[in-house]
Amino acid sequence: MMFKNTFRLFCANFDKVWKYLVYQLLCWGIVFAFLAPFYGIISSSIVGAWESQNLSTFFSTGTFYGINILQAFSSIVNAIIMFFELMFKANLFCGIYFLIIIVLIRPILTGVGRYTICEMMYGYMSSCSKTSFTGRLLGTLKKSLPYACMRALYSMVFDALIVISFFGLTRVTAEWFVYVLPIAIVLIPAIFLALKETFIAGWAPAMIVFDDNVFSAYKKGMIAVLRRGGKVYSTAFVIFVLALVLAMIIGLYSLIIILPCIFPLLNIFEMVAFFSSQGMRFYVDADTIKSPKKLEEIDKIEKAKYLL
Repeated sequence: MMFKNTFRLFCANFDKVWKYLVYQLLCWGIVFAFLAPFYGIISSSIVGAWESQNLSTFFSTGTFYGINILQAFSSIVNAIIMFFELMFKANLFCGIYFLIIIVLIRPILTGVGRYTICEMMYGYMSSCSKTSFTGRLLGTLKKSLPYACMRALYSMVFDALIVISFFGLTRVTAEWFVYVLPIAIVLIPAIFLALKETFIAGWAPAMIVFDDNVFSAYKKGMIAVLRRGGKVYSTAFVIFVLALVLAMIIGLYSLIIILPCIFPLLNIFEMVAFFSSQGMRFYVDADTIKSPKKLEEIDKIEKAKYLL
């Protein structure tokens, strides 16, 4: 049901996808501006890594599946490793600076936009009203910036697990593993990403609904969402699996379409998960209001003290 309501809200608010896409382009413009002083080192490192692994042969068809998937996946991972090796050897400060911008600054900028989407969805779901993206972005910076910073730091643990697992997959040399790899590439990141989403799904909604600070809102949001933790995790898992499968079947170039859509979809899912777990009524479109079960209907007696 969460997936269905999320998809209906996504279709009814598709204008937010375009607004968020424009915001993401601006964010990448800021990132490129920060990296511009080291353009020569970064570009030469990219070219060197690309040519050393001959990546053009894997991207020429626009696909990422078939009998050469192990070779393609290993080459991409090796190219990323070589890129960082070349960059750090050329200029140590540039390598550290690049990591700070990509691993910390860019996620913070993204997090501000994601909080803004949640704010806009709260207005739509509670009163079927639509607000300006720019207005909400500027009006909520006092809350969105702390949220984005803490979320970026929190996500590093799960992102590190995904990176380590991908590196481990490329080091398996058994011949039979080539048949298992396509499944592993989908399931392993989906498992970790869904787990991360489950623990942070209620964070931004709790800040918005309860007008709370970033620290206490995390606890309240997690308590609320974990009331339906199994459903939240399974729905998030399905969303990530579908996105990864589409990327593998249609091709890596499909990420141009998938990535701008997946983040607003996840923000809408977070709001749906929170509203549903709290038993709050919400609009799924202009003519339909959903009425989830009230807290007293889904909570056990021993959990009554946790009612928010």
